[in-house]
Amino acid sequence: MDKIKDEIERYLMELCVFGHTPQDGVTRLPFTKEARAAAEYLAGKMQELGLAVHVDASGAVIGRLEGAGPDTIIIGSHYDTVENGGKYDGIAGVVCGLSLIRMIKEEYGNSFPYSIEVMATNDEEGARFSGGFFSSKAMLGLWTMEELRKNKDANGISIYDAMKAFGMEPEKLPEAKRDLSEIRAFLEIHIEQGPVLEKSNKEIGIVRAIVGMRRKIVKIYGRADHAGTTPMDMRDDAMEKAARIIAGVGDAARNYLNSVATVGCIKAVPNAINTIASYVEFSLDIRSADQDNLNALERDIQSLITQSASHYEIQETVHIDPVEMDQKLAELLAKTAEDCGYSWMKLDSGAGHDSLITGPAMATAMVFVPSKGGRSHCPQEYTDTEYLKKAVKLVYQAVKQLS
Repeated sequence: MDKIKDEIERYLMELCVFGHTPQDGVTRLPFTKEARAAAEYLAGKMQELGLAVHVDASGAVIGRLEGAGPDTIIIGSHYDTVENGGKYDGIAGVVCGLSLIRMIKEEYGNSFPYSIEVMATNDEEGARFSGGFFSSKAMLGLWTMEELRKNKDANGISIYDAMKAFGMEPEKLPEAKRDLSEIRAFLEIHIEQGPVLEKSNKEIGIVRAIVGMRRKIVKIYGRADHAGTTPMDMRDDAMEKAARIIAGVGDAARNYLNSVATVGCIKAVPNAINTIASYVEFSLDIRSADQDNLNALERDIQSLITQSASHYEIQETVHIDPVEMDQKLAELLAKTAEDCGYSWMKLDSGAGHDSLITGPAMATAMVFVPSKGGRSHCPQEYTDTEYLKKAVKLVYQAVKQLS
């Protein structure tokens, strides 16, 4: 019997029930009954471990093991998912934190030199409101009431209204802001969500940097007319303009090393087979670990939009620059991986994480574990719990050295 593996596996299988889809995926969007059920489950497991538990004003579930000193080490990741996502993204890091707490209590009781918190953040993905990093931004005091009212889901429900309907008080969100002087480190265990570790036959990844990100909603305006009676040279076709832009997004990204750009969703009005589209709205996700490439790619796509459409709007929902992880923490994790006998490598993260937000504000580090086939954000997402166990042991040994 492998206590750590079995514990992690049990947590993950019990949690995937909250939002399980017919396709064997998981849909757990923020401020939904599925999110509430997962949060209540996590709070219950934290209480079983003897932690002081509270849900902060952003919906993050926090379990705290009080230590001998005032400083705090946070082990954090998120409990929300994308639509029909996997069972491991985000939540694996949370349950790894629970296992780590158990190990600390077994060795130290309540006398660890630092306080340890497991933080399960809310709405990291941005799958519902196109923004994301909700709890981590709240922890730094980065939200305004205006942003809460402006950011809306596909049904026109704002974050502000969703919070109220969920029984939360948006006006109290500033209470989630933390005193950063008390936080010694933010550590995140996460599945890689890519193929590099598996292809390289490595058990552990130590993250060097996380890509910068721009997320936008692009709105193209035209005029609705009859599809059969309006000559081609007399049309103001929003769909045709949007199609030209979308077709060029990928090619624009290919001009820049380690940069990507994606149009993931699209909405047309009136969305009828025999009517010219009067309005098209689509998402735009631009990422790069290189600041200059990120800026240049953003400018190129902006130029593409300007050239293709005369009447448009662009709403930016995320604007985050690339972030390097704390070098000392990364070196400690690398040395500890060596001491543990784990195969490891350094790599950059092409996905955004809560660590992307915390990185500029506090000492932050990430540990990646392999994703089978590099698959993520889909029901086929899978990581062997043997790797997660090794990540827990690695972080546990590193945290002890921090003290």
